[in-house]
Amino acid sequence: MALIRDVPEAFAEAECDALIALAEAAGLAPATVYGQQGANVDERIRAAETGYHERSDATGWIYDRLDRLLKEAGLAFGIEAAPVAEPFQIVRYPLGGHFRNWHSDAGNDAKATRRLSASVELSPPDAHEGGYLEVVPDTVGRARTLPRGGARVFPSSALHRVTPVTRGLRYALVVWTGGRHV
Repeated sequence: MALIRDVPEAFAEAECDALIALAEAAGLAPATVYGQQGANVDERIRAAETGYHERSDATGWIYDRLDRLLKEAGLAFGIEAAPVAEPFQIVRYPLGGHFRNWHSDAGNDAKATRRLSASVELSPPDAHEGGYLEVVPDTVGRARTLPRGGARVFPSSALHRVTPVTRGLRYALVVWTGGRHV
């Protein structure tokens, strides 16, 4: 079984523009990593800026799309996927931006709440070089293959990282979901 499911047309180009505008209007802050001391900024591990967006009237259409996307991928993987409960994030990777360490989105504290992860490419492919999402073992060492608006869904337990951006600017929408909500 492949560890990824690509959905090339998850969002239209105009929707990608709207998502980037949403992130820029709300503001972005240095991205955190989680360790023994909780959440902190460590640009040696993750150099990016991010903003979190709750489910609301303004973001309802985004959550509806993400809920369907994750449910369909869950059926393909045989993984139960409840509606998204955590805020999605929009991440901006500037020149040099990365998430260098291999990591899982479903650490010991999130195994039940994060079963599926998704990353949506919001930037056009020619807007950046590097900044590639690598998921072990399916896409390691491969350049971006998804068009703008394409989503890559994978089990949250899969190791993955984002390579350093060597030219331009990359935006991505990142989200997770689990099984039934308690």
